Amino acid sequence: MTDECDGKHKRILILVEEEDGQIASITFELLRAGRELADKIGGILCTAVLGHEVVDIANESTDFSDECYCLNQILLADFQVDLYVHALEKLCKNINPDIILMGQTLDNLDLAPRLACKMGTELITDCIGFDIDQGTGRLLCTKPIYGDNAIAIFIIEKKPYMAMLRSKVMGAIGRSSKKGKVFNFDPALDGSLAKTELIKKVTGERVSLDKADAIVAGGRGLKIEGDKQEGDKQEGLKQLEELVGVLKNFFGKVEVAGSRPLVDAGWLPPSRQIGLTGEKANPQLYIAVGISGASQHLSGILGSKKIVAINKDERAPIFKSADYGVVGRYEDVIPALIKKLKELP
Repeated sequence: MTDECDGKHKRILILVEEEDGQIASITFELLRAGRELADKIGGILCTAVLGHEVVDIANESTDFSDECYCLNQILLADFQVDLYVHALEKLCKNINPDIILMGQTLDNLDLAPRLACKMGTELITDCIGFDIDQGTGRLLCTKPIYGDNAIAIFIIEKKPYMAMLRSKVMGAIGRSSKKGKVFNFDPALDGSLAKTELIKKVTGERVSLDKADAIVAGGRGLKIEGDKQEGDKQEGLKQLEELVGVLKNFFGKVEVAGSRPLVDAGWLPPSRQIGLTGEKANPQLYIAVGISGASQHLSGILGSKKIVAINKDERAPIFKSADYGVVGRYEDVIPALIKKLKELP
């Protein structure tokens, strides 16, 4: 470390997520949660930035935090879990944070449990809120359980308290009036620590359903078991995609998605599956077309601001969770909805 940090204060450490050279949106939610916790314990909000050529990201993070620890290493250019765990373990042992918060991302689901094991502590994943127990000072983690059919509060007893935050469950933090300080930290990495090797990056469709502002999702009701399956498929998805195109006039990022039956039938790739065994999303608007509303699917849309259900079965369970419901054939409802949306100024 090129600068000395103050070791007298309690610290909340946030792992900064990077996406396309920018700070990912989940980080701003983590920072808001971290700031609220820091205010409650009288602590310092810190960030950790790992990667190569990440100085600009580190500097930007100090607009929202008190301290930033920049681990700018060529060996961290690509995500290698063993190197990342080693680097974060060295950092944590140096600054001794009381709380470590990470986003619920694919890489972190590999990284966080390993780090928790190294630190001899516990980890709570998929949280939707945090608080401090006034009596013990321990971290309280609120998370859905039983397929999102219930909410529970978990208490972490060992420091550092470690938890992961589900995306889009709280608002983003605002910029601080006082800029924080950057500390350059050298974790003394050795390439031999990596047990895997990155040979090639395979590019494919990149879908971030958790970042969508609006989602139009289809289910079994799109006639995936019909006699004219291919024709039904083309017509059903065509209508969903046309609705997505119109909604882009009102929302920044709009995506098409589906329940598991659509993915199993090969209509959509697994990256577009919503539910317990798929992706979780919390858009401003979620339109469920021909989706019955099984608990496995509903677990993927907890926190959606508005849910609109379109289903010809008036007894479909989805209507119990929807803010607005339309009973009718999607072939009739969606064209009418598209027409009305196009008429809006």
